[in-house]
Amino acid sequence: MDRSEFARRDLAARLNGVYVIVGHSQTSDRSALDIARAAIDGGACAIQLRDKTSPRANVVRDAEAMTRLCKDSGVLFIVNDDPRLAAQVGSEGVHVGQGDACISECRSVLDDRQIVGRSNATVDEVRESIQQGADYVAVGAMFQSSTKRDTRPAGIETLAAAVQLAEVPLVAIGGINVSNVALIAATGANAACVASAVTEAADPERATRELLRNFMSAKR
Repeated sequence: MDRSEFARRDLAARLNGVYVIVGHSQTSDRSALDIARAAIDGGACAIQLRDKTSPRANVVRDAEAMTRLCKDSGVLFIVNDDPRLAAQVGSEGVHVGQGDACISECRSVLDDRQIVGRSNATVDEVRESIQQGADYVAVGAMFQSSTKRDTRPAGIETLAAAVQLAEVPLVAIGGINVSNVALIAATGANAACVASAVTEAADPERATRELLRNFMSAKR
């Protein structure tokens, strides 16, 4: 393992707790940056910018601001589905889905110390992502999600099975909230990835803190 691989492993190992996805939808008319700041204040371990609707200039502006915010706070910043933007702003990495750029394509664009995460709905997909060199894997959807209605169901049993074979940090995603996040932690998953549970909360900082408390108290 070379230095860049060690660096990526150390970065990915910081995915421990609550990982928050932010964008310009489902924020109750608040800015994505303000939501990200509140989530960090509440203890989030990572922020992901997922914005597929805003003008490109606005997305770049937000990504640059979140890069600075997260670096100052010691929190990972991940860009969704855009390795070129991740490379441009110097985020800690990029997250891709099954239908997005493959891991090798991301590596060709990113700095060799930036991490790549990949979404999965089955154990076979998790295994494939690990074989392709994902630095972390996401499994979902865990529960019905209001953020992405077209995601495939995975469920707790798939998550638990994936935890047993994963050689890299594993995060769960999809429909996770304060009432069910303990179920995620009990499987041994490293982190719970949430969106609306924080971004639509009246108090995003408090929502993140409550999610983190419930997750850590139940963590196996």
